[in-house]
Order: sequence, then structure tokens, then C-alpha cells
Amino acid sequence: MAAALRPVPWRACILIFLAALVFRLALVAITDQIHWFPRKEMVRIAMAFAERGELADPFAAPTGPTALAPPLYPIFLGTIFRLFGTGVAAEVVKCLLTCAVSALRCALLPWVAVCLGLRLRTGVIAGILGVFYIGALVTDIKGDWAEAYVATAMVGFFLAAIRIGESADIGWKTAAIQGVLWGLALLLSPALASVLGAFLIVGALRFLRTAPRQFIQFGAVLGLVAAVVISPWPVRNQMRLGSPIWAKDNFGIMLLNSNHPGAGWDVHANEEFIETTTPSWVPSVALKLKAVGEVACDKSQAEEAKQWIRDNRRTFAGLVALRAIHFWFPPGQNVLHTVLEAGFTLCALAGLYLLYFQHRPAALLILSIWVFYPPVYYIMLWSSRYRYPVNWTLMFTAGVALNHLYSLWISRRDPVNAREQETVR
Repeated sequence: MAAALRPVPWRACILIFLAALVFRLALVAITDQIHWFPRKEMVRIAMAFAERGELADPFAAPTGPTALAPPLYPIFLGTIFRLFGTGVAAEVVKCLLTCAVSALRCALLPWVAVCLGLRLRTGVIAGILGVFYIGALVTDIKGDWAEAYVATAMVGFFLAAIRIGESADIGWKTAAIQGVLWGLALLLSPALASVLGAFLIVGALRFLRTAPRQFIQFGAVLGLVAAVVISPWPVRNQMRLGSPIWAKDNFGIMLLNSNHPGAGWDVHANEEFIETTTPSWVPSVALKLKAVGEVACDKSQAEEAKQWIRDNRRTFAGLVALRAIHFWFPPGQNVLHTVLEAGFTLCALAGLYLLYFQHRPAALLILSIWVFYPPVYYIMLWSSRYRYPVNWTLMFTAGVALNHLYSLWISRRDPVNAREQETVR
């Protein structure tokens, strides 16, 4: 328990936070984000909430109540729009908050290292990587989507899992608190359900031998409380849409946008199909969706996509392989950028291997994120936004690897001082 609750290294965290915030605000200014209004689905829902207090109209024409996005983030955005309007002032607030949340995530990495009993230098290196490595620019600084908040929340849940594992605090009170937090997180991003499942599996490896009954009770209470927290959302969807959707109802649309005749592996290769056939872009298609209902339309598009997959198994397998490869080895703007992205991923993989011998539970938690979070995105068109929530794990493990290389270099230059530092540690 003590290792997970070690004091925050405030100086390092504050300096990294300020550096990350200033860098991101500079990018906002350089790219003129506050005068760019793309008005995609999440923002449209938020604007409807700001105007009339309803989660509705995400498409190119008014279609009424929607479950296209989980409720928490459009309500948050809608509150900003209600207070500041939908123009430049709101964009300033939205960008400032998103940049601050992204900077906070960078600033937390030194504390993560300290909590794991690693050298502060490891976390500082990871934090510096976080300052300058921005895998999805608009996602990181603009706030039209929830991923910046999702990624920072994931760091918090990681630290909580470490604390619970090291303190063996699996009582019902902790389970209830975690249930409330996870319930709210699922209302922010249902994709976090895979991370919750992954963490519970790692917890089972830790506790099922020593305290099986208590851990099963812990998981049950956590799940029950989380279900209660999210319950108003499926109830609302049953009443307004005729289906108790607990997450969101755009799976079919996304699946068809990703898997159709002429489909490519990334978002750019599918732009023409999306802009000419989807309700988000074509008003006439949106009105057809309104006529049959959002849920029925999504199911119909899912069936169409599944039929194409059944008829084109080899092509689909190739798309899945390319998307999986590029999830971990993203394409760059040029050859050098692509090589650097590949080097970053390989460095992170090496760092995970080293972390396993320094703090096995942390390595298993990160590995579980890597195994369970991405698969749904392997069947969807590639976008840098999809990997963004787990980028911090790669930064942290890359920090472990780079710190190891630095220690080796120091030990060769000054073996005596290096041994003294290890003794102090």
C-alpha cells in the first residue's frame, strides 16, 4: 500500500504539466483551432443539448433522440455551449480544458513511476515524451471527442488498480467506490468496459488463490454498483428509442463504413463512401434513418456489413491485419515519421519486458490493456483517435526502456557512481 500512496513529486509534475500545457496551447494557436468548426456528431448532439436539453440530432438532418454517443461527454460539451455559446468563446474554453486534461495526463507519469517504486527519472522521461508525442493532434487539443478525458481517466484507474493490488483492499466499500467511478467512466466511453474486464482478470490472478471469496464479492459489488450508475441511460433509451442500449448504437454504421465494396484499411480510403452514403453527411439518408428509426437503421447496416464480410472473408482478413498492424505502427507524414513511430512502439515493447521484472503487476495491467482494448478497432477503419487513449501506456513503458539505456550508459562511464546510485535507490 505504501508504494502506491507515495507522495507526489510535485516539482517534476508541475514542470511537465506547464510544459505540456504551453506546447498544446501553442499548437491551438498555430493551427487556429478556435476558428475551426467541423460540427461532427458529438458536437451536434451537444449543441442540441445546449439548445433544448435533449441528446438528439447527430446527423445531417434533424432525426430526434439519439444514442449515437454515450451521454456524459455531450452533456459536458452542451453545458459549455449553453454557457459560452457555440462560437469562438466556446472553442477557447473547450480547447483550454482539453489541453489542460492532456497536460495533466503527462504530468501524472512521474507520480506513476514513484508509485511503482521506479526511479523518478523513468516517469520524467515518460512525461517528456508525453509533452511532445501527440498521436492524434485534434483529439489531444480540441475536445470535439472524449478521448483526451478517457485517456487521463485510464491513468487514474491504473493507479487505483495498483493500490488495490498492493494493499489487498478488496472490501465492499472500495468495490462500491470503484463501481461508481467505473459506471461514470462507462457513461463517458463504453470502450472502457474492455479495460475494466482486463483489470478484473489481472486481479483474479492476484486474489483467486489467496482470497477467492472476497475477490468474487469485490467484483460482484463493483459490477452491481456500476450497473446502477449507468442504469438511467438504458432506461432513457428504452423510453425514447425503444431499445435498452447501455452503450451507444452506432456499431452498425461504423462497421459498414469500414467494411463494404472497395473498403480500405484507414479513414482516408473510405472518405468517399462515408461522405456519399452515411446519415452523418447526407441529409436524405438521415431522413431515411428517421423514418425507420435509429436503432433499426443501425441493425440493418450491421447486417449489410456482416453479409459483405461473409462474402469477402479473405479481403476482410487482409483489412483486419492492416488495421491491427497500423494500430501499433501508425503511418507517418513521411518515411522518417513512420520510422520514428515504429521505433517508439518497439521501444515501448522493450520497456514492457523490462517493467515485468521491475513491477510485475504494473506490467500485467498494461499488457492487459494492450490485449483487450484494441481488438474492436481492428475490424473498424483505422484512425489515430482510436489508439489515443492507450498512448500513455506506450509512453510510460518507453520511459522504462530509455531509463534503462541511460543507466547502462552511466554505468559504463562512471561505474562507481552508478553503483552508489543503485544503493541509494
